[in-house]
Amino acid sequence: MPKRKWYSLSDKVYAEHNLRAAAERVLANKGAAGVDGQTWEAFAANLEAELVKLHEELRNKAYRPQPVKRVYIPKANGGQRPLGIPAVRDRVAQQALRQVLEPIFEPQFLSCSYGFREGRSAHMALDAISEALAEGKVWVVDADLKSYFDTIPHDRLIDRVAEEISDGSVLRLVRAFLESGVMEGGAFTLNETGTPQGGVISPLLANIYLHPFDVAMTERGHRLVRYADDWVIFTGSHQAAERAMVGAKKVLEEEMGLVVHPEKSRVVSAEEEGFSFLGYTFWASRNKREEGPRWCQGRRPSDKALAKAKDKLRVLTKRNQTVSPKTLARRIRKYVEGWVAYYGRGQSKKVFTETDRWLRRRFRMVVLRSWRSPRKVHAILLRRGWKREKLVGFSPYRWRNSKCQTVHAALTNEWLTSVGFRGLLDCYLQLSPARG
Repeated sequence: MPKRKWYSLSDKVYAEHNLRAAAERVLANKGAAGVDGQTWEAFAANLEAELVKLHEELRNKAYRPQPVKRVYIPKANGGQRPLGIPAVRDRVAQQALRQVLEPIFEPQFLSCSYGFREGRSAHMALDAISEALAEGKVWVVDADLKSYFDTIPHDRLIDRVAEEISDGSVLRLVRAFLESGVMEGGAFTLNETGTPQGGVISPLLANIYLHPFDVAMTERGHRLVRYADDWVIFTGSHQAAERAMVGAKKVLEEEMGLVVHPEKSRVVSAEEEGFSFLGYTFWASRNKREEGPRWCQGRRPSDKALAKAKDKLRVLTKRNQTVSPKTLARRIRKYVEGWVAYYGRGQSKKVFTETDRWLRRRFRMVVLRSWRSPRKVHAILLRRGWKREKLVGFSPYRWRNSKCQTVHAALTNEWLTSVGFRGLLDCYLQLSPARG
């Protein structure tokens, strides 16, 4: 039976209801302006005229996307990650195309793929890893694709899309987005490979291109978990993991034209070393008890993720600021609640407890410096019955004093709670009270 292909899809892309739905999604996300300088507010203010113009250009095959604006965001290792920002109208056009292509390709994607898919999440990928380790698949292919989004071959990607889509207008539109080029510092560069990170349609195209890899690994019986370009394979032995590594590299490099990072790819034992994935560190150990499963597994935020969080908290609790305790507590709480919502899904009670001690100390130091004088601390403690001679020599400007008995007695943990301070452990226990 011949494979079904999709024809005459372009009219669905530029259909008014599709463009309007795409605009609603893009405007809800807000985002920065592209190379044309048009903000999402300006686009929204002239929405009807913008959609009519976009509809006519797409219908008459006159639409040409503008180059993406190149910006850089810092990476945890000190480097910079390139990010492409399309113009707002181009983001709307990409979203309109995505809304037509996604229902066609989504049913083909395998359950081992979790990234940028409706109804699937990073937490589901993390749970799948825990399940594999609990089953004893503790030998892991921990690999990394080198600059994946920047190295996807355009022709091969178009061929992959063309396996399902026969509408030439849609294929030309996909190619136009891929080859729109990059504007950086006033200089234009034509991108001959890759799909810029930041484009609305890039995640879908990335999943489309890696789908054959998912199929190849699954057909060989490997336990694969993939989130966008991050992936791991689980096996029951060292030899099987080595074979899986060889097979994965052959598919990715020889058949798909990608590069497996030589320095960031390895075969590792979760029992002996552990490994990190999506910001978590995983490990496994044999259950020495007679009852229960043969393997125990665990996960917690990786050292890199925790260090990045502490860097952010250092900024929030810089000591040279004058701020009320309640305002400072609110700023910290907003960040901590969001961070723990993602990183609070493991065995993290110990590390969160230690981090909270450090955070409370920084909080107290900010409060002391905001008061600018030891008199307020003295007044609090004198009201509580302290002797004046015990307070001689106390200075609120010394870091070491933020941990002394005097400060802890004046600014107790209960007081911190009363002004709204909330640490990582509080959020962690609220997420799962049974951990307390």
